[in-house]
Amino acid sequence: MFFDDLLIVVVWAVFYAYWLISAYLTRSPVKRRQSRWTFLSYGVIWVVLPIVLLDIFAPGLESLRVLPDDPVFFVIGLVITLTGLAFAIWARVHLGKNWSGLPTIRQDHTLVRTGPYRYVRHPIYSGLTLALVGTAIGIGYLAIFFGVILVFVLFLIKSHLEEQFLLEEFGEQYEQYKREVKSIIPFVI
Repeated sequence: MFFDDLLIVVVWAVFYAYWLISAYLTRSPVKRRQSRWTFLSYGVIWVVLPIVLLDIFAPGLESLRVLPDDPVFFVIGLVITLTGLAFAIWARVHLGKNWSGLPTIRQDHTLVRTGPYRYVRHPIYSGLTLALVGTAIGIGYLAIFFGVILVFVLFLIKSHLEEQFLLEEFGEQYEQYKREVKSIIPFVI
């Protein structure tokens, strides 16, 4: 249904607006940052390229519905989406001035272990992945489920890059955190 899809788009748009405003309001000086090109190249390889290849070799597959267009699936998906976005926002609030869109070490960077960081080392990725799963359930198309997998792989790659920076900055303190807390999925990975 058009209204259902539109509601999910509005939820994501409101989240994105919050994210941009929050990023602007919590800017702080950078000590070290990964190049934008490195991260963009991963995005192209893991997200854009598979979508293009899917369209070339399996045209029409992206419009294949794998879940029924049913209000129950929409409501379940919307609740999961909102839960995931709320978890990401909770993580963003606890990260404060340490947050950056790219793997970055800020001046006076601290190792945050409060809030959702007690459960996973990368709770923003956890929340966004959960929100994407909810969106896929709510909308029901195969392409969105496929996109969730691609974005999750991208989050795994990005988390690995961030952890290299954090290990260099915090050493044994971060190693201990890695031993105690899973990366993206609590108690699993």
